[in-house]
Amino acid sequence: MVYKTLFNLNVLHAYFLDKGEEKYHAANANDELSEEDKRETERNYNIAHFLEIVPNVLTKKLVKNYRLLIRNHLKGIRVLTSSLRVNSKEGNTEVERFHPIINLSDDLVLTFYIRIADSYFENYTDVIEKNSPQLYYLSNNATSITNVFDANGSIETWDSFLLTEKESRRLVYDLEKEYQDQAQTPKRVSIANIEASVIDTIENKIENALPLDDEETEILESLNQSIASVKNNKIIGVVQLKISGDNNTNFTEDVATEDEETGNFDLMKQCLLKDTIDFQIYIENKKTFWRYNQPSENTIMVTNQKQPLTQNGKVEIGKTDVSPQPQGTIFFPNPSVESITKEQQNYYSEIFI
Repeated sequence: MVYKTLFNLNVLHAYFLDKGEEKYHAANANDELSEEDKRETERNYNIAHFLEIVPNVLTKKLVKNYRLLIRNHLKGIRVLTSSLRVNSKEGNTEVERFHPIINLSDDLVLTFYIRIADSYFENYTDVIEKNSPQLYYLSNNATSITNVFDANGSIETWDSFLLTEKESRRLVYDLEKEYQDQAQTPKRVSIANIEASVIDTIENKIENALPLDDEETEILESLNQSIASVKNNKIIGVVQLKISGDNNTNFTEDVATEDEETGNFDLMKQCLLKDTIDFQIYIENKKTFWRYNQPSENTIMVTNQKQPLTQNGKVEIGKTDVSPQPQGTIFFPNPSVESITKEQQNYYSEIFI
């Protein structure tokens, strides 16, 4: 028996992986770091410095029942399954495959919370604000949301998985209902006790700009408060991965394997895919206006454009990049992530020089 990787979940963050204005991942390959520079920035990369990927209660049970393991690695988590070696054939060649000791149901879904582990995370991350009743949701099941979290080797962008307020309310409702169904002592007061049809009625009224009655208003407030409670626990997103997903994101396949009694290769078994499944998500760094405070000259200079915040490298700022333009020679350092203010809809990184 061996433990073999079922899938990897990798979270890549531009703040830690970019070098100044050079991108680790860019829409235009010409703007990306070289492979050597990428390896250099990856050396000190560790998701544990800013995020946690945590299985929910039901997933913890499923992990035990299906003899799975969850292991942290520097870019995220790895889920492994206990497996047996089996022989199969590709053409005339015998190949080794791996069969889960406990067959993984096609309907098996593993759920993980994405939780903030750094108090400055929102200062350097392009993420929806905490007071917004919206969550991020990553799923390889097309029936969940429009965007499918694919495992085709490409890097998906975090912002494409932001739910609407309606979808966020439904997500927290479904998760709470799942929890209540599994709990030995369900909560007496819970949004899970609301009938789904009632929620549908409320959402239809909201979409059609119709007034809610007092009871409906109270239910809506409870749902929004549940989102707020989730976000107050530093959870910004949910990942749900199904064994039989969509867009070719299945985790297993049926393979004709060797029957040890007959020696024939006609025994169909569930096997892991030959290539490791990698789900990769890329979170953008925040861009802010950089505000240079020069008390000795009683001057405040602001960059004309928003600039990216990065841990590595340096963004070069010259006289013509700020207003008002200074006289004489002056050095413009890059800001830290500790001092950021919001004015109207703009963010400003404060630097004293």
